[in-house]
Amino acid sequence: MRRFPLPFLVVALVAIALSELHATGALYVRPLNSSQTHQVMNIKTYDATVEINEQIAETFVDQVFVNNLNTRVEATFIFPLPESAVITHLAYWFNGRRYVGSIREKQQAQQAYNNKIRRLLDPALLQAIGDNIFKLNIAPIEARSEVRFEIRYAELLNYDAGAVSYRFPLNTTSLSPTPLERVSVQIRARTNSVFKSFSSPSHGNSLDLSIRRESESDYSATFGDENFLPDRDLRLRFELQRDEVDVRVASYAPAPADSFGVDKFYALWITPPEDLSRTEDAKRDVVFTADVSSSMEGYRLEQLKVGMHTFLDALNDNDRFNIVVFSTDVKRFQPDLVPATTAMIAEAEEFVDKLGAVGLTNIDAALRSSLSMSFREESANMLMFLTDGQPTWGELDQHKIVEQSSAANSAGIRVYPLGLGDDVSHSLLHSLAEKNGGFASFIDQSDSIAVVVANHFKRVSLPVLSALNLDMGGLQLYDVYPNHIPDLFWGTQMLQFGRYREGGEFPISLSGRIISEDFNLRQSAFFGEEEGGQKAVARLWAVSKVSFLLREIERLGEQKELVDAVIDLSIRFQILTKYTALYADPDDPDSDDTPTDVKEQPGQIVSSGGWRLEQNYPNPIRTNTRIRFEVPESDLAQRVTLKVYDLQGRLLAVLFDGIAVAGKHEIEWDGADLERRALPSGLYTYRLQAGGIVLSRLLVIQR
Repeated sequence: MRRFPLPFLVVALVAIALSELHATGALYVRPLNSSQTHQVMNIKTYDATVEINEQIAETFVDQVFVNNLNTRVEATFIFPLPESAVITHLAYWFNGRRYVGSIREKQQAQQAYNNKIRRLLDPALLQAIGDNIFKLNIAPIEARSEVRFEIRYAELLNYDAGAVSYRFPLNTTSLSPTPLERVSVQIRARTNSVFKSFSSPSHGNSLDLSIRRESESDYSATFGDENFLPDRDLRLRFELQRDEVDVRVASYAPAPADSFGVDKFYALWITPPEDLSRTEDAKRDVVFTADVSSSMEGYRLEQLKVGMHTFLDALNDNDRFNIVVFSTDVKRFQPDLVPATTAMIAEAEEFVDKLGAVGLTNIDAALRSSLSMSFREESANMLMFLTDGQPTWGELDQHKIVEQSSAANSAGIRVYPLGLGDDVSHSLLHSLAEKNGGFASFIDQSDSIAVVVANHFKRVSLPVLSALNLDMGGLQLYDVYPNHIPDLFWGTQMLQFGRYREGGEFPISLSGRIISEDFNLRQSAFFGEEEGGQKAVARLWAVSKVSFLLREIERLGEQKELVDAVIDLSIRFQILTKYTALYADPDDPDSDDTPTDVKEQPGQIVSSGGWRLEQNYPNPIRTNTRIRFEVPESDLAQRVTLKVYDLQGRLLAVLFDGIAVAGKHEIEWDGADLERRALPSGLYTYRLQAGGIVLSRLLVIQR
């Protein structure tokens, strides 16, 4: 196995571990030009404002960090975003001055950073290192100084089963080794219709949060605290009043300063009805196909079994079903689809209980076997396909797998892929869904497979809106993504981005079928003509087009015209992609580039008032590690806790909880969580707390 130096591991593993660490950055530092272990800097203050208009949210974050080391440091700022979000502005304050970043082609930006760091200036470079996770390199930061970051991003809020959700990551500020002096979040939410409800599932009874109804279409929310130690994220949830089938439009007409061109941008939402009563007696033929390769061993397999039992419990008397499992080979529960009788379901449950995990991942054979069964013409036919990896046996070419599945699907079976964990190929599962009339969903490591499977099966049982046709009433459209309107299912929503030439009031007509009934919706919508509107719509359109181009690059290879198109969109719309980076260069002639005369500290111990917490050794952890801490002589024996958390602030392990006398203490840990399960590879924090003392460090697990 190839080995990397620890500084690389810190950055690379952050990309793995921070997938849910939305919007709150963490700053990792070490003495300039050293190879010491990175430490996490204290967050001093954290202020945010949020504007929500319909389902587009624009969030502005202002964070201040403190370098408590007595030496100059180099720093890496890790900043994860929600999956659908795009950065629209980044600036940082350094030595009393403010510097604003701009998008450049990545090689150019990296070279500029390398040239500047040799002179010990402080340029910043932000580039993608994972799925919507970015890093910002800064050097040098003076001893005992502050660094301030401003980040603005736009995102599409998630709609699920009638409600829209916004999440603000208060809990991730627990990465700070000390409590925050101040945290504040101010939110304003508006709609062109009426709010049916507006609440906070996380802080509904908290005195820290105030929610105010300004009008039936306008709400405000304010959260604030001092000496802040977080225990959960701030979540908002709202429902909008709408007709049975709902169509909404947002638009933006650019100004000359935007460099977006003269044509306009729109976003269009289509939401199906919430009533499921018409689906209760429907006939369904469904195959549940699940990956049982070696990577599913242990906890994942047990969760999968619970999920499959949940699926079996949801079948009704009109259904037929089968179960297919695959690793290197493919195995069917029954040769073909069978009625969902009580006896057959009991037999299937016994089949599930006996499953084990072994072998490679033969996705192609599993798909072709599952699609070859005798589905009925008069029923809703579907394939639920769950995997936690990429093809490692049989056909390995993902493009061929998609094409062969489509060719084998002569019965028009809808395929609904479920991707589990971080190793799945998102492009493969999305392509499988698009080619076979379904949609892909992804299960995070922290999600319950059983709950996701139950909700997914309920959602896909029948298409609520099908055979859809959208007529925009003469509006001249182009560059529309997606350009085909898929069937829409209960609890989901379709969003389309596009460009148009001349704005105004236009009649929109949407026709199709709801279950077995025809419908035709007509309404007028305004598309802006004069400068203004929701500027985020333009950048979110660009993100949609870039996503399309990146899928084409993955399918066809890095053809120059495709790569150039991505870079051009990235620079013109100032959005980050894998081919670009955000660079800020102060180029300050007064910058002091002389070495500091402050003696550098080892950087291996954090301390406060005589309390000391050492870096665990060995680090990264492969089997066991040791953590040492010291209680000062001046302190009486008192209760001390030493706990391990993930980067979302969730408690994973308690290493010590008891009375600790003055002196040195050592704890040995095997990397297991509270339920004695081995924690996966990634970045974690361990925190020592005694009275008002809180010390925290990072550790890396590498399996």
